[in-house]
Amino acid sequence: MNHACPTQPAVTLEVPPYPDNLVIVRMMVGLIAEALGFAETETLQIELSVDEACANSIAAMQENRVEETVPGVRVEIAIEERCLQIAIIDRGRNFSEHFERALPFHEGTDRTRKRGYGLQIIKTLMDEVQYIHEAGIGNKLVLTKYRSGV
Repeated sequence: MNHACPTQPAVTLEVPPYPDNLVIVRMMVGLIAEALGFAETETLQIELSVDEACANSIAAMQENRVEETVPGVRVEIAIEERCLQIAIIDRGRNFSEHFERALPFHEGTDRTRKRGYGLQIIKTLMDEVQYIHEAGIGNKLVLTKYRSGV
């Protein structure tokens, strides 16, 4: 469904890597999605996906004790009439293998494990999800949601 969303962020937010900051990111993303005319269900899907992505970033940064050396989690939001594109950027470890294994939810999905549903949730709720890891720079997870009927 690649409709070419913008690549330049219109809004950028950087938050320290602590779970208490997730509410700020969720509120900002939700307000932007509402202003763009996304339906309530779509707005909630976007909020949940961004929350999961940021929570994963924060957990990885805290596990690796990198919070003292980097500013935090960066959220870049690109806005276009047809879509909303949100990039979550962190200095955590490479999670390419986990990203590739995480498939959108379907009837045969294993629901017995205790952890690891975040990427599956994101891939299920968003229209496009792209992951880039650059050695020495970090991770960039790009989430795209297209507006229905536009």
